[in-house]
Amino acid sequence: MNRPFIFLRDSLSYQSDGSEKKRGGMMYDGSEAVVWCSLPSDQNFKFCSSVMDDMPFAQLYLGVDYDDDYLEVELDVESINKLASLNLLCHEHESNEDGRTQCQYKIRTDDLNAIQTIVSEEALKDEQQTLIKLIDVAVELVRRDPLNKSNEPHLVLLAHSASCSVVASAISSWKEQQLQNQQSPQRVEDLLHQALTVVTFGNICRSVCDGPAYIHISMYDDPWTNALGAHLGNEEGIGGGQNAVYFHAYSPYDEDLQTTASTCSLKSHNAHNLNSCLIQYLCLIMRINGIQSFRALYDSARFVDPTAILDINPKHFAVNYINHGELVIPPRIDDELLPAMIYATGGDQWLWDNDDESHTDIDEVLPDEIEARSHLEESFGYSVFEEIQETCCQRVVKS
Repeated sequence: MNRPFIFLRDSLSYQSDGSEKKRGGMMYDGSEAVVWCSLPSDQNFKFCSSVMDDMPFAQLYLGVDYDDDYLEVELDVESINKLASLNLLCHEHESNEDGRTQCQYKIRTDDLNAIQTIVSEEALKDEQQTLIKLIDVAVELVRRDPLNKSNEPHLVLLAHSASCSVVASAISSWKEQQLQNQQSPQRVEDLLHQALTVVTFGNICRSVCDGPAYIHISMYDDPWTNALGAHLGNEEGIGGGQNAVYFHAYSPYDEDLQTTASTCSLKSHNAHNLNSCLIQYLCLIMRINGIQSFRALYDSARFVDPTAILDINPKHFAVNYINHGELVIPPRIDDELLPAMIYATGGDQWLWDNDDESHTDIDEVLPDEIEARSHLEESFGYSVFEEIQETCCQRVVKS
């Protein structure tokens, strides 16, 4: 196939009616083939497509569905200690056989994808091979046409939570294969950097190899990314890849207003919720700065202006904007714009454990329609609230 990523973008990607009518959008210019790496039970990509102004996504399923609530596996001591420290194991009983103590635990299948990031990814070899083939094609296109005169779309991989580890493992496997073929490590990383952009949301993986252009998006109050993921506050070393870009903020969800789900579940804190927090934060960053592709977002965040020499420390400015390279992030994005965007896009309908009692508590941290409209129209102009709701709320039906 001569134009594989054009075929992937135009024929294999999910496109809503709005996508087909627009043929591009405020945050999408058609220069990328975006692959959403998700779990079989996730329907996030359709809602996320609407939040990102009907951006087309191709979906790659990772992992498997399980029929039973619990699963029997064998773990070594180190893995058990790590899982136990995160309250991921339900202790059953102990037994002594041949002088050895055996402990039996239960593992919730809902959390098995998180456990795979700690224990092993052997069960996901087929999915990794699919990703490796995509990377092969992207790198080969860069080798043949380094200036992209053919205008082939750039490959972008999106992953949330436990899916990030599968993507990272596939990239590492591809890189190891190239190094075994006696290629220079620097050359391999340069090819990866030019060919591939990886965007993670609430990642829970620190085994990320250097090479691709990484964008990591997470909340400061996300307990899972803080415990297992790559973020700027990681005391053990960031681990998000060389020259990675990090976007952090505080979610509007207080810890004592969290879901009634078990605290050992991946769904224990809505700061880790893609549909009700993370995708809205990415949307705001791109919309505020007029960014139309993920690679442009990465390049803008990494840009350093050699002529920008200030004669006063920015901390003395009356309004201290948080700058990432050329990007501008308003200081009120956490407490005003992010809650308003969650409300406008209908993200509150995707909150975990969204029963009547918890919804009453969430109403205390999310704005009402008048307040949300005020914040968004102040930043983006009149009628923006209706535009966002028309795109996100009228077509999305939660499964």
